[in-house]
Amino acid sequence: MAKKQIRRKKKQSELIAEEHLLFIERILKISVLIVFSIFIIIISYYFGFESGKNEVHGKLVHEKQARKIVEKTLQKLQNQTAAHEIDSPQVQIAEPEKNAMEMTAVPEEKPLMAIIIDDVSFKHDIRNIEATGIPVTMSFLPPSARHPNSAALAQSIPHYMVHLPLQAKNFKHEESNTLHIGDSEERIEDRIRKITELYPKVRFINNHTGSLFTEDFESMHKLIEVLDRYGITFVDSRTTAKTKVPEIMKTLHRPYISRDVFLDHSPDVPSVKKAVVHAVKIAKKYGYVIAIGHPHKNTLKGLVESKEVLKQVRLVHIDELADYLKR
Repeated sequence: MAKKQIRRKKKQSELIAEEHLLFIERILKISVLIVFSIFIIIISYYFGFESGKNEVHGKLVHEKQARKIVEKTLQKLQNQTAAHEIDSPQVQIAEPEKNAMEMTAVPEEKPLMAIIIDDVSFKHDIRNIEATGIPVTMSFLPPSARHPNSAALAQSIPHYMVHLPLQAKNFKHEESNTLHIGDSEERIEDRIRKITELYPKVRFINNHTGSLFTEDFESMHKLIEVLDRYGITFVDSRTTAKTKVPEIMKTLHRPYISRDVFLDHSPDVPSVKKAVVHAVKIAKKYGYVIAIGHPHKNTLKGLVESKEVLKQVRLVHIDELADYLKR
């Protein structure tokens, strides 16, 4: 009897020990599972964080590079000056020969200076030009996909002209509807008719680029004849020294109206101020001068910083100057 009890107790002890072992095994398995899960979470978080960090870093680098490209493009556009208009940007085209103008006003009348600002195309161009407080004649590029609202913007300006794109020898970014040598008179008239519809008050047109077109006697003669029919005067931007406009105007017994000085052939403010001084000297010598610039920051800043020099001349719009020349 005693032996049976002993065996029973022993068996119970073994069962209890086995249960303890199973319990401990379960605890260990659960612990291992928990530790493994935590490890997986930590690893996933770490790699996810690193991946996210790399992705954000990559985006920041890409944005920085894109910003640099935009800044360079804007800088290039800002520095684009009169040099883009002429055939040989490295060479300054000398001012045209002119006869001294007979001033019909009082003897103490100051010489006249008309400043034309080309390439006006956007609202901010007008805002920046008007902020200078200097009377200039804005010359608007005809509307295109790049500047669709230029004609509408001109309607609020009392004195404006049109900057008509003519064919150049070397220019990669030709405006739409540029007139080319060999264009028929009908094609030229159609273009000018549309210009007058877009700009009802236009009385003056000067050429945008046009080094090839203005050197072609026949093409320029057709254009001037068409402009005559619409009561529009051509102002020669002189983008080439070989322009045929003086010869054509001489045959028509009309005054030749042209650009004397490009204010921003060089894009820096000191060069603009130097060009203003040169323009004033020409005005004093001949009684008048026509200077052309562009609506860029440095050009406008140079004009503002030249206000004291500009007091030596009477600033007029191109229509006022033309009226003097026609007397």
